[in-house]
Amino acid sequence: MNDLKQSIAFNSDMNNNNLIDSKEHELMIINDNEKMFTIGQIKELHMLNFMCHKNFSIQFYPTQMQIITGANGSGKSTIANAICLCLGAQARTTGRTSNIQSFIRKGETSAQLTITLANEGQEAYKPEIYGNQIQIIRKIGSRQSSYVILGANHRIISKRKETIDEILQALSISPENPLCILHQDIAKTFLINSDSNKKYQFYMKVSQLDQMKQAYEQSICTVQLLTQRVNTMKEKHIDMLRELEPLEQEVKQIELRRDYEGERRVLEKELTLARADQIQEKINELQNELDEIETDKYEIDKQITEYNIEFINMEQQLNDYFIEKNDLEKDTNSLRELIMHFSKQKNDIQHKIRSYIQDCDVYKNILTEVELKQIYLQQQIDKYENLNRQLDNSDQQRLKIDHEIATRRENQIEWEKIINSLTNDIHSNDNDIRNKQSEIDYLENEVKQKKQELDELIIIDQNQTDIYGLWMSSCLSDIQNEQRFHKKPIGPIGRYIHCTDPHWAYAVEKHLAPIMPAFICTDNHDEQILLEILASYSSDDYYPPVYVRAYSDNTPDISGTLKHIKQANVISIYDILKIDNITVECALIDFKQIEATILLENLDEVKQIRESERLNWKKIDRKVKQVVEAWTYDGSNIKFDKTFRIYTNHKQAVKYFSTDNNQSLSIKELQINIKQLNEQIKRMNESINILKTIRQTNIDEMEQTTRANTNNKNKIRELMKELDRLNSTMPMVIDCSLDELQEKARNYVATYKDTLRKYDEAREKKDNNLEQLAIIVENHDNLTKKLDGKTHQYELLIEKLDTKKSKYTEFQEKIKKLKKQSLRFNKQILKYETKLKQLNKKHRKKFKNRSAIIRSIKDIQQKLDAITNYLKANEDTNEKRREIINEYRIKRDAAREYKQTYERCYQQVEHLKQFINKRQESFHTIADRHQYYLRTKFQKLMEKYNFDDTNINIDHKKEELEIIVNIHQRNLKSLSGGERSISTFCFLLALWQSIYQPFRILDEIDIYMDNEKQHSSFDILYENTLQYSSSQHIILTPQSIDSQLWNDLNVPVFTMQIPKRSL
Repeated sequence: MNDLKQSIAFNSDMNNNNLIDSKEHELMIINDNEKMFTIGQIKELHMLNFMCHKNFSIQFYPTQMQIITGANGSGKSTIANAICLCLGAQARTTGRTSNIQSFIRKGETSAQLTITLANEGQEAYKPEIYGNQIQIIRKIGSRQSSYVILGANHRIISKRKETIDEILQALSISPENPLCILHQDIAKTFLINSDSNKKYQFYMKVSQLDQMKQAYEQSICTVQLLTQRVNTMKEKHIDMLRELEPLEQEVKQIELRRDYEGERRVLEKELTLARADQIQEKINELQNELDEIETDKYEIDKQITEYNIEFINMEQQLNDYFIEKNDLEKDTNSLRELIMHFSKQKNDIQHKIRSYIQDCDVYKNILTEVELKQIYLQQQIDKYENLNRQLDNSDQQRLKIDHEIATRRENQIEWEKIINSLTNDIHSNDNDIRNKQSEIDYLENEVKQKKQELDELIIIDQNQTDIYGLWMSSCLSDIQNEQRFHKKPIGPIGRYIHCTDPHWAYAVEKHLAPIMPAFICTDNHDEQILLEILASYSSDDYYPPVYVRAYSDNTPDISGTLKHIKQANVISIYDILKIDNITVECALIDFKQIEATILLENLDEVKQIRESERLNWKKIDRKVKQVVEAWTYDGSNIKFDKTFRIYTNHKQAVKYFSTDNNQSLSIKELQINIKQLNEQIKRMNESINILKTIRQTNIDEMEQTTRANTNNKNKIRELMKELDRLNSTMPMVIDCSLDELQEKARNYVATYKDTLRKYDEAREKKDNNLEQLAIIVENHDNLTKKLDGKTHQYELLIEKLDTKKSKYTEFQEKIKKLKKQSLRFNKQILKYETKLKQLNKKHRKKFKNRSAIIRSIKDIQQKLDAITNYLKANEDTNEKRREIINEYRIKRDAAREYKQTYERCYQQVEHLKQFINKRQESFHTIADRHQYYLRTKFQKLMEKYNFDDTNINIDHKKEELEIIVNIHQRNLKSLSGGERSISTFCFLLALWQSIYQPFRILDEIDIYMDNEKQHSSFDILYENTLQYSSSQHIILTPQSIDSQLWNDLNVPVFTMQIPKRSL
């Protein structure tokens, strides 16, 4: 319905004015495809002089939900009472009074109710008589009431109450059932009253289980009556036997003359006994074999007991080894962290030492160069001082030689600079190679540690998998190997969840424990395959929860909620979780609201938050959730609702987050890091090869320059010799003054002193760092030795653990084999016992009074033949005896027939008792199944109100029903009126699935709810009515309703006015 102008058309004299024709003022619901009424639904109700209404009509529509609202006293409950009474219910059903005349309007002498029911469709009830609607009229007089049933064309069909009962049964209407019409007084009484017996009576009535119970109880009474009849027949049979006794005495007198016949029977029995001896021998043989098998079985059972004791001891040893293993892993991790710390310090100091050595080499080269320049300058000064004393004719030659020497010395200085530069480059390359090699060593050590961490994570992941059951690893392997899945299931969910802060591990586990072992499938096809795999491993019919939802690529936007929580200076569970799978993260956000559940240190902080109202932010959009729950580190649970409940518990050991894994990376991330480190090592090796090539090139160039410098020095020595020769004859001419040379000498001395000071400082720093390096290397070596010792202990422990595990598995196999062998022996024992039982039964049945057999079978047979021949020769032909015998036989046969009749009746009664027992068992089975569906539906509905720990306990023996809202608060009296209304509301909705009704009327079920709970309850009610769209759901409420909102949802809303009452 696109446009809903007015929800329910009505025709009423609310102010006791003349009745207006409803067709003129009725506002119809516009709908292109108008929905048809379902059989049994209410079309119209008319009340005349009924309670507060003088003349009132209301029409209903075939929508799954419609609301009637109005202030108290407007006559809403009158509608429910009128429908109930018009359909033939008794007055006490309304919960108001047991006198139907009290419903007549004050000042009037009679009242009339008229209801129109739909009778359309293929399942219509006698459409040839009633047409497409059935009209029932009930007139209430001052002394009695009467009924009229109208059919097609308003023709009177019947005036009998039984006809109404037949119509109601055909249309599946139960007006006295609270699931059909829940009156205001009954709803209030049920909300306030916490008597478990009355709740049980209410539950049995609405679910119609009481009818089944009454049926089999009546059957029990019938069987008791039949048993009395059978006992009477037994007494009569005894009387018949007493009448037969005189005739029997006469027959015995006749049979005395036939002793031979008795002797013949004795001989036949003796013959049979002789033949039975053979059977007895066979019985003895079977008994001996059975004794041998039982002896073997006793030995096997004894071995199984011994192995079980040793098996338990091995489990204890394995647990001790696991504890020792965890301690060694902690110590090893601590030592590795210290070694990594000292290795880093060692590399830093080695880098500084190489830098100081390089500086020392540079300063040393500078000192060498300055010394050479000083020597050369001193020679120049000496030459200049001798210049005035030496004059000769060979000045030009000396100047030429001196110029060449100066040029060559300049070349020597340049070549030495080149050699020093190449030496520095080679040293630099060496340092770079050593640094890169150190980095490679560091990276290789890092790769080794990452691999160790990866192995530890794999072991931890295996241990975490074993938490969900020792069979879980094999089950996950089968899931991975299964090719029928559209997408591989995700699970258990707990394997993808990591708590980054151990301080909050217990609180987080308490919140997430129900969902940790669950699996997620992408569709129902994958769910069925997964359940098959789980069923092959589960021996106690327990399956982990399985959720079906589409796999997600992105997480929902929860930044608004996290921002508000951060502004409140608290943390959410989402902040301390590391989730490896996006689909798992979305599931936790949807099912457990981890972004809106906060963590607090203690209850004092909870009280501060409650007083400060930091979490009560206003004007929240749809993307921001309100915080409604919190956990403390010791597992206390706080519900942030109006009642502000706190639940405490005794702290227990952490199960799912108990691992000592401190790694922040997952197995996949570690594998990616190891791959990246290996690629980085490969690139650095390539860089080292390039540096080695450059170093070799520099070495070749330095060797060439060194050879050229050596040749130049030799030439300088030759020129010096020649110059000495010339100087011995005449002085040299110098091209600079003596003052300039002396100034240069002073500058060289200052440079030499400054360089020498820097050289001493660099060498002192190098020595200090060498001392620190020695200390760090010593500590590093000591820690490495300790780590090697711990690693050796760890390897020995792993070896022991593997040995114990293999022995553990071997014991499991042995116990399985022994149990199979024991089972096989049990089958053999059962087989032999069955044979012995059959033989003994046969033996007992034929030979109860057995005596020793002396004669042989041949002798017995000969005597028996002789007696038989004699009896044939001497037959008795006396007529009188024949008449006595015939009379005796007639009465005896009559007694036997009567006995057979009696026994047949007795067997039939016994069969009937068995049938009743089966019926009683069926009742309990149906009741248990109904209780399961009721509990499941109730828990799902209560979860929508953030009540997680809810349950319904039904005790059919004590006839008690108890609604449990949570574990720590079992009594409904301690709940608020709104909470009791919610629990009762959810309980009633859960009961809807137990019985079909074409319409349901709820009168003021929300009376104790606040506005928030009332709106959410109406939303849930609307969602549930969609599941029962073939029924009308008429809601009567005094609360204010947003008509436009419900009209948009195709839910008619009718507001009643307060009528004028008679004085």
